[in-house]
Amino acid sequence: MMEFRKLKIKTKLALVVLLTCTTGLVLASVGVLTFDRFAQKNILAEEMTILAKVVASRSAAALSFEDPIRARDNLSALLVRDSIEFSCIYDSAGNVFTEVTRAPDETARCPSSSNTVGQHFGAGFLQVFQPIELNGTLIGKVLVYTNLKDLNGRLQNQIIASVLILVISLAAAFLVTRRLQRAIYQPIVDLGEVAMKITEHNNFSIRAKADSEDEIGDAIFAFNSMLNKIEADTEELTRLAYYDPLTKLANRRMFSERLVFALENSRRSNESMGLIFIDLDKFKEINDALGHDIGDLLLNATAKRLESAIPSTASAFRLGGDEFTVLQVGVGVSDLEQTAESILKEFREPLIIAGRQLVISASIGVAISDGNDSVASLMKNADRALYQAKGKGRSGYQLYN
Repeated sequence: MMEFRKLKIKTKLALVVLLTCTTGLVLASVGVLTFDRFAQKNILAEEMTILAKVVASRSAAALSFEDPIRARDNLSALLVRDSIEFSCIYDSAGNVFTEVTRAPDETARCPSSSNTVGQHFGAGFLQVFQPIELNGTLIGKVLVYTNLKDLNGRLQNQIIASVLILVISLAAAFLVTRRLQRAIYQPIVDLGEVAMKITEHNNFSIRAKADSEDEIGDAIFAFNSMLNKIEADTEELTRLAYYDPLTKLANRRMFSERLVFALENSRRSNESMGLIFIDLDKFKEINDALGHDIGDLLLNATAKRLESAIPSTASAFRLGGDEFTVLQVGVGVSDLEQTAESILKEFREPLIIAGRQLVISASIGVAISDGNDSVASLMKNADRALYQAKGKGRSGYQLYN
């Protein structure tokens, strides 16, 4: 026999349909019970209406001649039916003319005769109002009140039988599905759990495991392929959003987020952090004279030298043009001055760009913060220090005071 995991999904679905007979049985039972209840109520209403019409016809003369004894005899004939609890005759004014009840020691509970003619079902009872007419003139009404014990008993027996059949069907279905449900249901559950983990952790490296070779297995394979594409696209979007395509350094967006985080961390840890602004001296002249291609190569080489010059506690960023920044955490003034000296030293060596030897220098502005500065104020302090360094002749650094 072919392994179940190799069957096509339509074959598995056919097997599942066979198992859903239990659900079909429940729906069929409910439908049959509902229809039977409705039909039995209609039959009862018709029977009571016929009896009420007979009594109304026989009682017209008694009501016309105000003969309550004869009218009562007519009503008493209704008590032959066990379900009828009481019956009443009303005169044309709506007052009770006569009544009978099954319990001899009780008075019939004749309701107001304001009810319209016809059948009226209530909670466990049926009231049938029938007009009493004489020569086409309404002279009264007759009421037949019957309980629904017979109908309720019938319904109860039907429910018990349906429940027994349902229990047997469920037991049979359970025995059959024990061997099949895992092969059909578990792969779908596993796929859902993988999707939830990916959503919860925002981790597109998670993959679903395919144990079947049917359409579900194909769906899992397609799902994993989609994740591969999303993961690659996410990495590319992240790179484009947070990194400079020319120098591969983190860009202004990444710098802004890191600066906010660094200030908050500095405020919590009571450790100082430093911000270094770097501007290449006379880069515009070189770029204009030698062309943008040479300028791009110069910027790329500058970024590499900058990364090699800073310590592991620092991160380099390119804000745009020839503007670079460095964030350094857990430092003091001497640490920042040492980093600035290291950058200047790295830039003193000539650069070989496209067969040309270029010498580039940089002006550096340094600001330190204990975390109580705002982003705007700290950047402003570093920018002021940078312009102070440029004013002193370039190729140097200035600590903001």
